[in-house]
Amino acid sequence: MLSATQDWIHTNCWVACFDILGFKNLVSFEDDESLQITFLIEDNEKTLEYLRTSCEPYQEGDLEYCWLSDTFVLFSRDDSARSYAVLQQAAKHFITECTYSTIPIRGAISVGHITRSKDNRSFMGKAFIDAFVYAEDQDWIGLLLTPTAIEKANSYGLFPERHDFVKSERIPMRKCLNRGVMAYRFQNGSANFASPMLTMLSQMKHSSAEQHHKKYDGTIRFIEEHYRYIEEHG
Repeated sequence: MLSATQDWIHTNCWVACFDILGFKNLVSFEDDESLQITFLIEDNEKTLEYLRTSCEPYQEGDLEYCWLSDTFVLFSRDDSARSYAVLQQAAKHFITECTYSTIPIRGAISVGHITRSKDNRSFMGKAFIDAFVYAEDQDWIGLLLTPTAIEKANSYGLFPERHDFVKSERIPMRKCLNRGVMAYRFQNGSANFASPMLTMLSQMKHSSAEQHHKKYDGTIRFIEEHYRYIEEHG
């Protein structure tokens, strides 16, 4: 339940933080910065349109977002099971759209208390910090559920493995333990064709500096390992 104190709002909610890889290089020129921000806003609008047309629980006002330097934040109105269903779909769709726009991002979903200003220019609270830390700690292009988010989803009987999140020792983390998280496998359900994400990631890799190639390689290996075909392929 929301309560406002002066210019601050205190609430429990689901929150997803996305960090842009190589942001300083992407926005080294003013025109580049405007272009990248435009792409991100467009990708978010595509995500909201996807929710309006394809996500049964979604209603207008379920999600809000803001832009904080190199961090993009999505958050729900509360920490309910319904809000989890909406936000995890939004986060998965958003990172997919950004990849198709050749914007390399990494993200994490958490849940709990946040304090934010009414204009969404300032964020505090454990849930925001949790999502922010796990997002920045990844050494690839990927989307994680934090341990807190997994526990909360399980408590509702909404098991993340049913929503295409998997556990893996191949999740490249710097300081956080990868055994406590789950990662989106960049595929909803199964398909009878190869993943189109692989082509996009390969193109992004070749356009990046050599020191970043391992980030793309890790994501490509992960997708290949967890990709599901409708029929068995040799």
